Amino acid sequence: MKRSNHALACVLTACLATPAFAQNYPSNGLIGVFGDAAGTNCCITTGAGASTLHVIAITGGATSGGITGAEFRIEVSPPQPGAFLIWTASSAANVALGNPIDNSSDAGDVSGGNLAFSVCQRQAGMAGDHVTLGTILAFGLTGTCELRTKMHNRPSNPNFKCPLLVLCDAPAYTTVPMTLKEGDPYLLGQEPIAFRSLVNSAGCAGTSCGFVSVESSTWSSMKGLFR
Repeated sequence: MKRSNHALACVLTACLATPAFAQNYPSNGLIGVFGDAAGTNCCITTGAGASTLHVIAITGGATSGGITGAEFRIEVSPPQPGAFLIWTASSAANVALGNPIDNSSDAGDVSGGNLAFSVCQRQAGMAGDHVTLGTILAFGLTGTCELRTKMHNRPSNPNFKCPLLVLCDAPAYTTVPMTLKEGDPYLLGQEPIAFRSLVNSAGCAGTSCGFVSVESSTWSSMKGLFR
């Protein structure tokens, strides 16, 4: 039987009140913006014309068995006022709320997206599975910037300020953070960056894009998640 939107909304609201905290970074997977549908290129080149970017969740740790939802935003840093960015959620999502693209310097910006799926999203049901969350159609994105995965600007749980993934454990729909751990900047009152992609950057090689950690983590040590 198809789950109702009311039940799916639980994934995005009340169920967020009982998060499970991560163990070792990055233990619960990630959400990143990639230049390819396979989710392997976070060093993106765009121009004055149209470019399609892919927003993909890659599972790991607690999310290795798949996900049924996500809450996040994608911050353009620095903002690119001359660019036009159009978000389209995956057609597999039964619930798609808000716009995750934050291309503004406005302190009152309410950017953020919530997605819920009626069935568990996975491939082999193991760490490294790629789940497409949506696409970004970018026009006129000619400047150098970062696309940063961060918390929803109006998180469902204001006491849990980080990007989230939702597990395939109905009816609990446990939410897990992508970055929280001992020493995470969130615990010191700063907003964490879960992942970053570089756009039109000359310094994209090696460790310059991908996971962001307050501890020493190299891109080479993380790229095993990408297939």
